[in-house]
Amino acid sequence: MEERLVTIAVHNYSRAEVLKAKLESEGIECDLKNVNVVYSTIPGGVEVRVKQQDMEKALRIIEKASEAYKEEENGDEIAKGKVQRILVPVDFSEYSKNACHYAVGLAEKLDAEIKLLHVYYNPIVNSMPMTDTYYYQVNLDEIIRDVEIRAKEQMDKFYNDIKQYIEEKGYKNLTLDYALVRGITYEEIIYKSEEYHPDVIIIGTRGRGEKPGDLIGGVTYKIIEKAKVPVLAIPENSEFQGLGTVNILYVTDFDESDYTAIRKLMHVMNPFNIRVFCVHLSETDSNSYASAKMNSFKEHIQSEYPNQTFECDIIEKKDFLGSIQGYIEEKKIDIISIVTHKRNIFEKLFNPSRAKKLLFHTTIPLFVFHSED
Repeated sequence: MEERLVTIAVHNYSRAEVLKAKLESEGIECDLKNVNVVYSTIPGGVEVRVKQQDMEKALRIIEKASEAYKEEENGDEIAKGKVQRILVPVDFSEYSKNACHYAVGLAEKLDAEIKLLHVYYNPIVNSMPMTDTYYYQVNLDEIIRDVEIRAKEQMDKFYNDIKQYIEEKGYKNLTLDYALVRGITYEEIIYKSEEYHPDVIIIGTRGRGEKPGDLIGGVTYKIIEKAKVPVLAIPENSEFQGLGTVNILYVTDFDESDYTAIRKLMHVMNPFNIRVFCVHLSETDSNSYASAKMNSFKEHIQSEYPNQTFECDIIEKKDFLGSIQGYIEEKKIDIISIVTHKRNIFEKLFNPSRAKKLLFHTTIPLFVFHSED
């Protein structure tokens, strides 16, 4: 009986050929399936397959090769220095206040500056009869001035409240500034983040006026999707208690972007005493492939951070939301971290039909990193 082959990677043809050559140079027989030489630039499609007995060794080789490829292609874009800037979009709600408290705690520890950002209402001009145009324009100008004045008054009060909070905490030399802009909220936040170049955006999970049943508000969801920097989303009931030892749950799907995300996570959280729990969510029964991938993943990150302890587990129950909630409670998780491009993970966590099962999310901040793909 012919020995079973297992797929350990899927790439375009040229990349698959490079991996095949690498594996064979290490003494591992390799087969390519779905080869399409003509359309070799199309991403994915070509399966890299090896014998099941060689799977674990092949995975280690491929992940090292993939990491080297990623660094060569994109360069190591993660700054070696400290975090310097934190952007905090605010709407003066309790969510915003909690986000600011987290930002202040991080900034004090990281010696970073904080910029508060409020985007106020931008009236939409509807089509009007020509005879009413002048009157409407004058009225609109007055509305805009009133909205701008109220936004400035609210921001000044909010800014002073946060300044007072900083003083009460006894933090010295912490730089706090703010900006007011008019427009569509999520668009202006993204634009400002590209202009300001923060190391991290800290935002409340929901904004003022959004539905109580929404675990992630519309604006926050769009920021998480579109921002190019890490986003730390803070729930309303997540009270900042200081940052001593921080237990971080990192959800992995064994993708190449995990290594970049781990580096960014370690970069931001480096000044803190952290424990990292890496979890893979699986709806199927235990299998050697997932175990081999997890062992390889742990070996890689542990070698890169020898002084940091990583605990790695696979959650295999079909009711993984209930299982992960139990895991979070057992490990006393303080922050959940994921990578946005993993739609299968992201949508499982935020599917509205499962909202009631996500009670843990009402108090635990979500730290989101972004795929470089």
